[in-house]
Amino acid sequence: MILCFLLLQLIFSFVHPQTDADPCGCEDKPQVNTLAVVNGVRITKKELGSDVQNKIGVLQGEVIKAREAQLDLLINSYLLEAEAKRRGQTSQEFLQTDVIAKVVEPTDAEAQAFYNQRKERMPGDYKTVKPQIIALLRSERERVESLKMAATLRAVSNVKVLVPNVMPPANEQDLNRVLAIAGKRQFTSRDVEEALAPLIYKVQQNVYQLRKDDLDLRINDMLLEQEAKRQNLSPSALLARGVRAKLPIITDQQAKAFYDENRAQIKDDFEKVKLQIVQLLMQKEQDKVSKAFAAELRQNAAVQIYLTPPDPPKLRVNQSH
Repeated sequence: MILCFLLLQLIFSFVHPQTDADPCGCEDKPQVNTLAVVNGVRITKKELGSDVQNKIGVLQGEVIKAREAQLDLLINSYLLEAEAKRRGQTSQEFLQTDVIAKVVEPTDAEAQAFYNQRKERMPGDYKTVKPQIIALLRSERERVESLKMAATLRAVSNVKVLVPNVMPPANEQDLNRVLAIAGKRQFTSRDVEEALAPLIYKVQQNVYQLRKDDLDLRINDMLLEQEAKRQNLSPSALLARGVRAKLPIITDQQAKAFYDENRAQIKDDFEKVKLQIVQLLMQKEQDKVSKAFAAELRQNAAVQIYLTPPDPPKLRVNQSH
């Protein structure tokens, strides 16, 4: 675990600051502006909620940061392996001798001082959290030694970073763009994108799910409004008729049965939690009836959805251009 941690430290050894203008290049295919058409009415990407847009921005921001960090990781890993090979060592042996062995073990006094400075925020007394404090102090010292080692290797290897702000490839030819040189080794955009493929795919899946969930809600709301207008009702009145009127009454027996089935996870007596259990069971029933009502509205409507899930990882080019 320590060796893996030290390798991760190398990722951040020479990370350059990103700007807000840096594109993510996370879309696996050209994105259509119209996500769905409901009875002839379009729902566009811009109409998705601000909360969803903000969450997507955070997810894609992780890729932007990881792209430049990945270049540094590739460079540092190459230099580490080359130096270890020159010494007749494995990468793990090199880290052990040049990083871990140089770390001074934290003392009890240092751990106690660390605890005293943060006592109010600590989850337990000193004796309880001491092992975690020692491990944290040791990890920080290993990080510092890793930074020193990475800087030394870069200095003697004449590393040249040709593209300080790494951008996603705009086309197939751009994948061969040289981003940095270390000795005789060239690092291209292809190297970075191939390494980032699993992360980018994970972000694509999360972004798709965020968009889909929000889009489903907007489709349901639109269908509710359209049907309410057709029946000359308000949306709330139609919702009351289609959902609330169909909700069953939760009995004490049902609540007690739920309590008995989940007794191991419930600390309080039944009478203390009965109301919360009834509310929980009512919410479950409401969700079930709401889904059935939404499905009924969709069955009688013309709904075309153009939002599609991402394809499995493959070497991509930036489709935003």
